[in-house]
Amino acid sequence: MEELRAVVARNLTACRKAAGLTQMQLAEKLNYSDKAVSKWERGESLPDVAVLCELAKLYGVTLDYLVVQHADKKPALYGREKRRTRILVTAMSCLLVWFVATLVFAMLHIFQAKGEGQWLLFIWAIPVTFILCVVFSGIWGNRYHRTLSVSALIWSIALALFLTLPLPNSWLFFVVAAPLQILTVFWFLLRVQKSKFK
Repeated sequence: MEELRAVVARNLTACRKAAGLTQMQLAEKLNYSDKAVSKWERGESLPDVAVLCELAKLYGVTLDYLVVQHADKKPALYGREKRRTRILVTAMSCLLVWFVATLVFAMLHIFQAKGEGQWLLFIWAIPVTFILCVVFSGIWGNRYHRTLSVSALIWSIALALFLTLPLPNSWLFFVVAAPLQILTVFWFLLRVQKSKFK
């Protein structure tokens, strides 16, 4: 059992470093404390099977890879390339939103559609972009990315509504956004507290 712990500890450490993650960043992704991650990597305890499966998926290796000793001691994954790919996919998806907004704007001008609010297409592209950011940060990001993405989404929707609806009290959209922002921060702080007790 001691030997298995040592092997798993070495493999977990090597995989985490190859993925370019700190113990704290990994702990956030798993909703565990960095102390738990540190214990796994020192061989003081073993993560349960569900966590090992999650780690294998995160690192792009098999579960078997994490529990078997390797001669080369180097994980067969490319952490930095994976991160670059994720950033590229997110950026391209966001750029696609702006391409569609620009295309619709251009088509409206080409066909001389009447209306003065065509520039609002670009304003509404902002919250759509942040919706994509929320989705991708939920899949790949940590809690800080998610908090920033949700916050940006809240305020961009308030801005879009403020500029789109010519109402006398449309500034109240920002007042409504403020408690939503506070709720978002408290929600993510609550999740941080929960992960510390694991």
